[in-house]
Amino acid sequence: MSKLTVLDSKFASLYYYQEQKIVQHRFHRELDSDHLREVLNRGVDLLHENKACKWLSDNRAINAHSPEDTQWINNVWLPEAIAAGWKYWALVVPDDFYARINMNEFVNSFWEMGVRIMVFVDPDEAMRWLENVDRR
Repeated sequence: MSKLTVLDSKFASLYYYQEQKIVQHRFHRELDSDHLREVLNRGVDLLHENKACKWLSDNRAINAHSPEDTQWINNVWLPEAIAAGWKYWALVVPDDFYARINMNEFVNSFWEMGVRIMVFVDPDEAMRWLENVDRR
């Protein structure tokens, strides 16, 4: 599986798997709004540029997003990601309890917008699910 590294910083990494057409981010630590938006917006660009529809979010290392970031994700980023072709989300949940509750809010709102979701604790399992979902 060939992996293109798109971003790599102390806050996060963003990868694109060309053959599988999968976008993956991995948050390494808590990140501010600017870094969060950089990763998520560049991921949307990858969806659009590559006609991809799958995203793996490895959020194990973060806490809950701020109310402002949560609002931006739901009201700005989500519609853009869906318009770019996003259909399948493999979410690797954070270790922090409150962050998991925050992720649950996203699961519910994204599902209502048509994104199909599976929740994982293991990123390898998440990748296997994405590789096999919607095989045509």
